[in-house]
Amino acid sequence: MTDETGNATLVDALDMVLETGAVINGEVALRVADVDLVFLGLRLILTSVSKAEELSGRKFGDTDKAMPVPYQGLWPSDGQKLTPEDMAYIEGLQREIKRAQENIPRLIDLGSPKKAEQGLAKLVLTLVELIRKLMEKEAFRRMKKGTLSSVEVQKLGLSLKAVKLKIKELQAVFGIADEELNLDLGPLGNLI
Repeated sequence: MTDETGNATLVDALDMVLETGAVINGEVALRVADVDLVFLGLRLILTSVSKAEELSGRKFGDTDKAMPVPYQGLWPSDGQKLTPEDMAYIEGLQREIKRAQENIPRLIDLGSPKKAEQGLAKLVLTLVELIRKLMEKEAFRRMKKGTLSSVEVQKLGLSLKAVKLKIKELQAVFGIADEELNLDLGPLGNLI
């Protein structure tokens, strides 16, 4: 479960969590400039379906289907038939995989260190911009409802402006235009 340096990889850690199970029960408040903007209350159980079935003694998922035959390759060779729904699902996944494989080299050009650096910066800045916009919208809602003091409004405004300017500064450093700070989520549309 550790790599050559003796550290556990994220994949190994998540695999262990899925195999043994984990329970998370807690609350988190996201704040900007000492103002709580987002509350997240969690009651979460994370485990593999097989572990949940083992521990609970009951079957999860579609109980109308017979127990699946253990996977033995890409296509069933033991007489098990693929339904039209199964085929459509598999074909959809294959299209998504192909589209992702075509997009990765376009998004991050690993042949050029400068372009790879820019692609990674673009991804990080897009995620930061998404979070900034969400926090800005929540701050505006709170301001409209009148639940913030004038000091809190000023602190929030300045904090969000500082983050926006830092994003602009990093965009200039990496040569990223405003319209490039987005991710195409396929049929869901753009991230921002």
